[in-house]
Amino acid sequence: MIDLVAAGKVKVARASWWGFDPDDSTHALQSAINSGAKKVLVDNVGKPWIVRPITLRSNQTIVFEPGTEVIAKRGEFKGRNDCLFTADNKENITLVGYGARLRMWRSDYDAPPYEKAEWRHVLCFRSCSNVSIRGLTLAESGGDGVYLGTATRGVTNKNVHIKDVTCERNYRQGISVITAENLLIENTVMRETEGTPPQAGIDFEPNRPEERLVNVVMRNCLTSSNRGDGYEIYLAALDAGSEPVSMRIENCRSVGDNYSVRIATGNGPGRAVRGSIEFTNCIFEQGRKSGVAISNKPVDGCNVRFANCVVINPGTNQPNAAAFLLTAGKEAVQPIGSIDISGCVIRNLLSAQLFKFVHGPSTPPLQEIFGTVILEKDGQREKIEVTPESIQTGGGA
Repeated sequence: MIDLVAAGKVKVARASWWGFDPDDSTHALQSAINSGAKKVLVDNVGKPWIVRPITLRSNQTIVFEPGTEVIAKRGEFKGRNDCLFTADNKENITLVGYGARLRMWRSDYDAPPYEKAEWRHVLCFRSCSNVSIRGLTLAESGGDGVYLGTATRGVTNKNVHIKDVTCERNYRQGISVITAENLLIENTVMRETEGTPPQAGIDFEPNRPEERLVNVVMRNCLTSSNRGDGYEIYLAALDAGSEPVSMRIENCRSVGDNYSVRIATGNGPGRAVRGSIEFTNCIFEQGRKSGVAISNKPVDGCNVRFANCVVINPGTNQPNAAAFLLTAGKEAVQPIGSIDISGCVIRNLLSAQLFKFVHGPSTPPLQEIFGTVILEKDGQREKIEVTPESIQTGGGA
């Protein structure tokens, strides 16, 4: 069968044709991937496929059969960037694994003889295009469940679809997005991240101004019980010369994260990226700090909108927290604003404030902050206008 695959007469190959070693199946699995088969089936052989780092190839679908486990070999992955599966500058890759699990050993990498690092990911894609990841559970990495980064400077990841994936107990993030264009994440769970900051469910964090977050959509996703924030969007590396961001997060939920949502941009002449970030029909529940935090975002930067969202019981570990927190650090010199909070419901508010504005000794003004919220408290519903004045006074809750 291996010869038929090599001759191009068999398009679907089973990894077990190249053998299976319960102690180390790296050679068999890598050989199957290198075979040129259009589709590789990773068999459920009744025992885990234990491997060292694996390199993915272009123009290939890999199907992990239900019940299959691929596990990082213990004592390996000593390189700071050693990942379970890696693709650099590749295209047309599909990974499917409903009922399958890819797992590393998070706690091992946090102690000698391992050098401390945060890049031992389960799936690492850098400067790749046409990638689909479906149905897999990605667990216990020494970095992220999924990492979308850069192999060639200026070359972003394009046309990436992540669906029905669970990222659990990863070391740094469930998912990290450094640069992506046409990214769709659906029905995906990111939970119990803990190890090294930011420790978020998902973190959007470009490293350079030429990187991008364009046509990014999340829908029907859940972040839960992460040591850090649920949805982290940190855009300080982008500036006014960067490609404008376009992000829409809809019908998503955060439960028991640090901040449910935290957004930060640059603030200063030419320092803030343009574009739009929108959360719509989302639920932010039991954030240990404020429900939503927005830092340094100037009025001439990207538009931020929260539409028809629900904030429930924010500040479980910080009783003086607000549902919506705005901050301006000492580096913020431009007015804070271009924020729309429309039709949102605040429920079971523990503190006395809907809003809070925290700033340094030099206070930039608040401008173009508008919308309405409904405060549900003691069986009553009160409509409150969102204005710079209501932000300053805490909303009258």
